[in-house]
Amino acid sequence: MISNERQYSITRAELKKFEASLAELETKSTSTMDFNDRMRHQLYLDALNSQIDSFKEEIVEYERLKSGTVQTLNFDSLEQLPDALIKARIVRGLTQGQLATSLGLKEQQIQQYESTRYANASLSRVMAVHSVLNIRIKEEVIFQ
Repeated sequence: MISNERQYSITRAELKKFEASLAELETKSTSTMDFNDRMRHQLYLDALNSQIDSFKEEIVEYERLKSGTVQTLNFDSLEQLPDALIKARIVRGLTQGQLATSLGLKEQQIQQYESTRYANASLSRVMAVHSVLNIRIKEEVIFQ
């Protein structure tokens, strides 16, 4: 998941590189290759296409979040809450630095929280982030 403008720029640049590599490989003739080389060539093409698709999905998701048109984020478990908090920050149009300032923290601390998906954040810190982002999380406990 892309969580900031720097990652967005890097992902877009990497997408261009992968697309150029794919275009180069697609022009390479396989007629003189033996079976193993053709299979290897196809595997490279498939791998590049897969990575390109991943980059495109991440870019589209980030751009959609940045547009501010997202009204709801759905998640199925508490394990997805960290990603929801990161996405909510993006939807709210806040940088990591702006969120940090609102919480009285340094930007590096928010970067750390987000890179580890809030693994080391206390519940009170997660609640503070929730409050600053001005989001509502619907609680439901289901006994299985």
